Amino acid sequence: MNDLKQALEDLKNGKPVFVYDADGREEETDIIYASELVGHHEVRFLRQHGGGLICTTVTDSLAELIGLPFLTDVFKSAEAMHPVLRNTLPDTLPYDTKSAFSLTINHRKSYTGITDRDRAMTIAKFGGLVRDVEQGNLERPMDEFTRQFRVPGHVFLLRTSKEILKDRFGHTELSTAMCIMADLPPSATICEMMGDDGNALSREAARKFAEENGCQFLEGKEVVEAWKAWSA
Repeated sequence: MNDLKQALEDLKNGKPVFVYDADGREEETDIIYASELVGHHEVRFLRQHGGGLICTTVTDSLAELIGLPFLTDVFKSAEAMHPVLRNTLPDTLPYDTKSAFSLTINHRKSYTGITDRDRAMTIAKFGGLVRDVEQGNLERPMDEFTRQFRVPGHVFLLRTSKEILKDRFGHTELSTAMCIMADLPPSATICEMMGDDGNALSREAARKFAEENGCQFLEGKEVVEAWKAWSA
């Protein structure tokens, strides 16, 4: 538990935290940052030392307030117009029951959207929007979202399950739960760690990298147990 407490402090201080989900699931380690604190150096770190897909999370309840759909629902609604979408939905995932993907976004002040500075701007501004929506500072959250962001873009939004860490235990839920427990806006930015052999980086190698860089490495089950105690 001391490691988790330090991990929450690290998130609040803008440091990365490393979390391995679980054996029998994705079996991947994600690098996690608090979205609102992401700058271009953090995006570069995710690219260089993660190498997977850089994604930004939001809770199910705040996604509803902003109007962010699950991408699978968007595709379902478009099947009649675009038949190629039929029978392509991710309902046969080998490690989970559903996809967390929502929209992809660029901030309107970004240029191409893909540079480290552009993505950092998009991520941090989205984290700020999540904070404002959570605190009730916006009368019309959807209007503010559309004022700030374009769709599609280069930052992939992930929407948590309705009840965090109850029936889905992915990095979307693990990282968001950590931000909530750290009293941060409930949005994390995450990226899977890839290895040189064409596979995900092994848990042991990810743990070693974290330790060598003075960062906390956690197992998903540690986060789940802490969340159960925190939310009881």
